Amino acid sequence: MRINQLVWQHGGMAALISVILSLVAYILSVELLIGWQLGLAQSVLIITTMIIVGRAIRRDEGGFISYWRVFQHIMLSLLCILCASSLFNFVLFNVINPELVDVVVDLSLEKVEEMMISFGLEGDLLQETMIETQKEIRNGYTLVGSVKGVVFSSMFGAIIALIVSATQYRIDPQKPNFN
Repeated sequence: MRINQLVWQHGGMAALISVILSLVAYILSVELLIGWQLGLAQSVLIITTMIIVGRAIRRDEGGFISYWRVFQHIMLSLLCILCASSLFNFVLFNVINPELVDVVVDLSLEKVEEMMISFGLEGDLLQETMIETQKEIRNGYTLVGSVKGVVFSSMFGAIIALIVSATQYRIDPQKPNFN
């Protein structure tokens, strides 16, 4: 696959914006760092980047691009964002401020416990669930957890990329299609 260099420019810029969003959230409040606001902002950034990358590469390649080619480029830009975000979070939680993991675990467990109680979960089952949840949250901030996060986010992002690719590809009517 010949990679159009625009994917690195747009993917790199979106990755930088993603890291800046996380950094600003961290500076303002730890709650923002794990809150829905940052998740929404990151989602909008990802979808916007997918659309921009698809359009830019199609335009750069003469107005026509195959479905799978645009999909591959969109996925590369997504990987730029996810890897940069994951790397930033790993450094933040393991190098810059290792105590932050405890704060995030406590905040997350409070929210999870409220939700579980509202669903009617109580007693030993609630405690077992909370212990497992705590382990999973802590594991998410390890190197293996970061890699898993990128893999699972890529799989979810691929679904969105398939949809965006369907809106961005254009086949040249002058060229024969042997598919």
